[in-house]
Amino acid sequence: MQSRLLLLGAPGGHGGPASRRMRLLLRQVVQRRPGGDGQRPEVRLVHAGSGADTGDTVNIGDVSYKLKIPKNPELVPQNYMALSDNLFQIICWKFDFIFGIISFSSLQELTKREVEYIALSRDTTETDLKQRREIRAGTAFYIDQCAVRAATEGRTLILEGLEKAERNVLPVLNNLLENREMQLEDGRFLMSAERYDKLLQDHTKKELDSWNIVRVSENFRVIALGLPVPRYSGNPLDPPLRSRFQARDIYYLPFKDQLKLLYSIGANVSAEKVSQLLSFATTLCSQESSTLGLPDFPLDSLAAAVQILDSFPMMPIKHAIQWLYPYSILLGHEGKMAVEGVLKRFELQDSGSSLLPKEIVRVEKMMENHVSQASVTIRIADKEVTIKVPAGTRPLSQPCASDRFIQTLSHKQLQAEMMQSHMVKDICLIGGKGCGKTVIAKNFADTLGYNIEPIMLYQVQCSFLAALGL
Repeated sequence: MQSRLLLLGAPGGHGGPASRRMRLLLRQVVQRRPGGDGQRPEVRLVHAGSGADTGDTVNIGDVSYKLKIPKNPELVPQNYMALSDNLFQIICWKFDFIFGIISFSSLQELTKREVEYIALSRDTTETDLKQRREIRAGTAFYIDQCAVRAATEGRTLILEGLEKAERNVLPVLNNLLENREMQLEDGRFLMSAERYDKLLQDHTKKELDSWNIVRVSENFRVIALGLPVPRYSGNPLDPPLRSRFQARDIYYLPFKDQLKLLYSIGANVSAEKVSQLLSFATTLCSQESSTLGLPDFPLDSLAAAVQILDSFPMMPIKHAIQWLYPYSILLGHEGKMAVEGVLKRFELQDSGSSLLPKEIVRVEKMMENHVSQASVTIRIADKEVTIKVPAGTRPLSQPCASDRFIQTLSHKQLQAEMMQSHMVKDICLIGGKGCGKTVIAKNFADTLGYNIEPIMLYQVQCSFLAALGL
């Protein structure tokens, strides 16, 4: 029987594609390998030749995995192993237990595994998992969807938000997980590798093809990500579906490891500031804060905040906290008072308005490794700090160049803060109707040479944009 993995944990601070959720997942697994002595095994990539095609092997402690050449390299996650050596060892140590059980690592990039991803929602149907029908020149064609592609090509299928799955898709998932079988709309039938190979002993492949029987790869694996219900909204997991997974309850990194990670990112930030920031965030993720109705603090975004503080060490921590956790907008009076109490406890209540970014001084185009970037100089506390941010392909313009937009002091400060956020993350502008969000966003795009594609967002489109990682 094939192994599956079901991971339940607290959500991050925002929705996002599998890459973001997997990165959070990798940083959170904390259970040590049973029977171990507590030592972190060394992670090594053993080269048997000039490349993975000649038999490279990944060793995590005494567990080995032989790499295979991906048929579709674009489906292998990229740039998630570009971490400090210490953090890389921590992540792989946390995965030692899972790696040994299911004979493959969820470190998809490290092991060159191809990935298929789908974000489940209340609107997800069988068609989204199996096949989609298209009409071309008056003829109907069936297009394989993520579950079929993953099963036949031997990829890892990631199911995001399993607790949101409606009852209509559970039979499809159950049969695929338990028996490795699925009846397709175009007449084909997916069959487990074991049963298919037994049939091959008595029949030829040509006969099986004429019967529309398709072999499910023995390398096919499923990882389901979900939230516990209750505490969070959704459907309790169906017992038959739940029994088909090996479950792991995922927590955040231990305080000590998280602190060590933040120290390595923010070399220019004082250790006291980093400790205060992490202590504040950890407190808001405690059971006591949950009882008060406070939303979880996005601990996975702390690294981005420290990266900004590393470039702007004079900036107050409370200002960075308000970017990650806009409690003044999200919470009512009692919630605000509770958060303010935690800020006061860790001596973070002074906003230091004189040390906030004031304006963007200049923007210059630059290329790095054939990637468009911009060198942006920001004035903060009577100093000028230059940072690198991603840029578009169009010509750049200076922030005050537009004669259609007369910037006030608050506009200039907001543009500078957006530039700081853009250095590490995407941006979400929140404001009342008619306050100028669209104008500011367009001016920001013009400054960095981005093309704009406006989308009017309605409730029905939320699941679609979530699947895109937006």
